[in-house]
Amino acid sequence: MTSDLNHLFPKNLPSDQAEMLAQIFAALGDPTRTRIVFALTRGEHSVNALAEMAGVSASAVSHHLARLRGIRLVRAQRRGNQVFYCVDDAHVSRLYLEALNHLLHVQATLPVQFGDLREETSELLENIEPA
Repeated sequence: MTSDLNHLFPKNLPSDQAEMLAQIFAALGDPTRTRIVFALTRGEHSVNALAEMAGVSASAVSHHLARLRGIRLVRAQRRGNQVFYCVDDAHVSRLYLEALNHLLHVQATLPVQFGDLREETSELLENIEPA
């Protein structure tokens, strides 16, 4: 963050904001939820479609979506008898994209320990469209 923007932020992070930020990062700390949010940065999807993409049951996806909805990372939209999910707003997509950009940076400067994900992550970043 540049110094000319420092006046926009408090000198110390208030306890309630620290707790809320921790909840956001904790929610994104689960690989299944991370895959769900990734899919939703690409567009809206039903629970069944998300289950297929994440490789888990629809019940598990519903459980994860409830947590993500609770902290306003995703929202539901009902159309007739179907419910579709999307990221809550463009901030969520940008947060996710920044995390992926950080991952690329880390992978470019540090040895990758769990296989070479650089090419796969670069391809994912190229295909992300803003929400």
